[in-house]
Amino acid sequence: MKSDLHQKLQYKGCDYLMNKNYWIRTTEMPTSVGIIDVWGISNANNYETIAIEVKVSRGDYRSRSQKYKEFSAENIANYCYILCPEFMVGEVNDSPKWGILWYNEKNNRLRLVRKPERFEMTDRQKLAIMVNLFENRMNKPDNLLVNPPNII
Repeated sequence: MKSDLHQKLQYKGCDYLMNKNYWIRTTEMPTSVGIIDVWGISNANNYETIAIEVKVSRGDYRSRSQKYKEFSAENIANYCYILCPEFMVGEVNDSPKWGILWYNEKNNRLRLVRKPERFEMTDRQKLAIMVNLFENRMNKPDNLLVNPPNII
C-alpha cells in the first residue's frame, strides 16, 4: 500500500510534467522493468519521454528493483528522475545517470537538484511503451492524468 507521501509526490511529479508541457502524464505506468511511478510524453522535441521514480525512504531507494530499473532506463524513457524528500538522495554516486528532484514539504515545492543524462530511444521503443500505456489504461482511465488534483 502506498503511503500518503508517496501518492502526494506522484501528483507533484505529474504537476512537474504538466509545467514542462508534457501532454500525456500517467501514474503507475507498467513497463518491462516494473511499475514507473510517474511517466509522461512531450508533444515537442521528437516526443521525448520522462520517467519519475518516487522514493520516500532511503531503504526504498536502495531496493534491488531500483538498481534494475537504472540499468534498463533506456527502455522506459529519454529522461529518468528520482523524486524524493529533500536531502534524502543527492550524493555524487546516487544514480549518476538519473536526475534528482527534491520535495520540500515546508514550502510544498520541487527543486531540480541534478539534470539527468539523456537516454536514446528508438521510435520502435517509444511506440512499444505507448502501446503498453494505452493497453493498460483502457480499464484504468483514472490513472491517465490530464489535470491531476491539487494535493496540498
